[in-house]
Amino acid sequence: MQITTLIPAYKTKYMVELMTSLVTQTHKSHRIIVSDDSPGGEFRQILESPAMLVARERLPIEIHEGPRVGAYENFLHLLKLWDNSTELVHLLLDDDVIYPDFYAAHRAIHGAGSFSCSISARWTANERGQPIEGMPIPAGVLQAMSRVVSLDAGAMFTTTIPKCQNWFGEFSNCVMTRQSAALLFKPEFGGVSYAGLWDLGAFLAASLNGPVAYIQDRLGHFRTGGEGHSNQLYGKHMKAAHLGYAALAVGARRIGQLGEEHARQCYDGIAAALHQRYTGQEDMQPFCRVLPRMRDGEPGAEDEFLPIWQEFLALHKF
Repeated sequence: MQITTLIPAYKTKYMVELMTSLVTQTHKSHRIIVSDDSPGGEFRQILESPAMLVARERLPIEIHEGPRVGAYENFLHLLKLWDNSTELVHLLLDDDVIYPDFYAAHRAIHGAGSFSCSISARWTANERGQPIEGMPIPAGVLQAMSRVVSLDAGAMFTTTIPKCQNWFGEFSNCVMTRQSAALLFKPEFGGVSYAGLWDLGAFLAASLNGPVAYIQDRLGHFRTGGEGHSNQLYGKHMKAAHLGYAALAVGARRIGQLGEEHARQCYDGIAAALHQRYTGQEDMQPFCRVLPRMRDGEPGAEDEFLPIWQEFLALHKF
């Protein structure tokens, strides 16, 4: 099985670490496609400079101009450039790092069984790339004797949405099949967009097509600090990440993957978070009003969520 690496490039700060993590893979990518979304093409300029000659010589790198209309649009642009050319595909964000056995481990899993995607555990690292903490993995998974745990849709939905907790991580620690990658072009459940939580939504969507393989080994790290969206509490991406859990719950209810009790548990968590963090934000006021009503199970409250969610997405150009 061959793997293609897709890099939605914007930040140049961590390019050396990024390329080193690809050069040192024990199983190399068949293709590495870079879509340069950086201002003024800075990523391409550095990647094509003499300083990056070794990486270019050792890796099958293709560089393309990005659409420069948003991060997720760059993901989709990369998927079109890939065009299903390999059995497996991996979106590797420009500030994340994968460890040397990442591709070998994921490829072995897909070769051994039929999985919609494979997700490996990862560390959370500081700005310097030093691991500082793991993920809040459910006890039933963490304590499993097997290094690889097969998860069905029921387990995926009920261990994430009710607690508003994405314990799987990001696209960078997931390898997808062609069928699962195609789901990124329609990020919704039951007509409800999960923009802002594209990674978790995609993992859940994949689980509807087949079991997900969860690899217990920590095969990479996600970098906190710096310029990432997770550090901009009042930015549109962090707001959407909060609201996205409610959207996932509404959508999951519509497709029969989440019960009322679990949905209300999610609404309760998001209502509390909005009250604590966003009461002074004008664009969050409608949600501050409707989420407590959804939490309380008020008839019609879930239906009222959808139009204000769509208005929010349009306002912020998601």
